[in-house]
Amino acid sequence: MSTSKKVMIVEDDTEISRLTKMLLETEGYECETIFDGGQAVSEIQRMQPDIVILDVMLPGLSGVEVCSQVREFYQGAILMLTGCDDDITELASFKQGADDYVTKPIKPHLLLARIQALLKRTQHKEIKKNSILMFGDLHIDCQNRQVRIAGNSLDLTSAEFDILEVLAKQAGEVVSREQCCSQLRGFEYDGMDRSIDMRVSSLRKKMGGVPGQEKRILTVRGRGYMLVTQ
Repeated sequence: MSTSKKVMIVEDDTEISRLTKMLLETEGYECETIFDGGQAVSEIQRMQPDIVILDVMLPGLSGVEVCSQVREFYQGAILMLTGCDDDITELASFKQGADDYVTKPIKPHLLLARIQALLKRTQHKEIKKNSILMFGDLHIDCQNRQVRIAGNSLDLTSAEFDILEVLAKQAGEVVSREQCCSQLRGFEYDGMDRSIDMRVSSLRKKMGGVPGQEKRILTVRGRGYMLVTQ
């Protein structure tokens, strides 16, 4: 790596933390480790890392609580790395702004691949020709990552905005889960990944809170999702 990327590892298991730090430093990353959720928020604000690897089960504050608080000021990538393999925790993580969610144990080369994919995606958020996408009363400002519907501003998480941007760039067309997964995470869809469906579900609920927008995102059975241009 020509430019060192900063990684904050928030993990209370000292051995996992040590091995993860060793792995990433071998690959050229600059790493800091935190073992307590209560300290994580201030340390992330101080360091402003390129990516945070965040465990769910932490003393002080849970990983989900840390994620929620740091999204008030932190725009970098958040990778939840946890032993909790349940839908509720996964959905809560994405709702609070997590970009990816993987369960332990994860093979080192897969962890590195996910980190690289997240960094690549967050680096390319500054696109930008056609930085404002407009579909009737739906306005999507890609550069500033803001969304307005019928004059109402939507409070979206980073993950919700990302999926909306993917759908908007192919508005009126069906976007498969495979396409969404590839564009958002850099990985092929394995048929078991629920994160895309969870992001779409939470995004649909927020958009549906504006009258007339309940069917803005359609599910096309067996194919994927489509943003209706109206």
